[in-house]
Amino acid sequence: MAWSNWIECKFDAKGNLDTSRLGQVPNGAGVYAIATKTGWRYNTHYVGRSGRSMRGRLQRHLGGSGNKVIAGLLRNKQERPSDPTQAVYVAYLETREHKLVEAAYLDAHDRPVANLIRARLPEGLPEGLREDAVMKSPLED
Repeated sequence: MAWSNWIECKFDAKGNLDTSRLGQVPNGAGVYAIATKTGWRYNTHYVGRSGRSMRGRLQRHLGGSGNKVIAGLLRNKQERPSDPTQAVYVAYLETREHKLVEAAYLDAHDRPVANLIRARLPEGLPEGLREDAVMKSPLED
């Protein structure tokens, strides 16, 4: 199975995020990514996994009760609706091997914001994700 295309969740004029499109995300196990976009470039902020429901995890993250950096991004948009961030984007990969796949996308040495992942555009992944130089990431028990 391949990564999905990016799914756009737009902010309204008051800075509230419309998460209704998360219904496109499967209610099963897998790995997911959360990004913003600058021009045509996606900026991945967080990669996570769920053994039960990717949709549920994304709803919590985009509801402000998941990752602290993502919650801060959402809070900032509500406090400053003029912030140029127009939307948040999510992509997912359905897999039962969610721990292994997530570890393959996380770099233990050079992490940007949220959990913190470097990104590039390899074939087979949505723009903004990459798979090189991360195979040494520790797996959780």
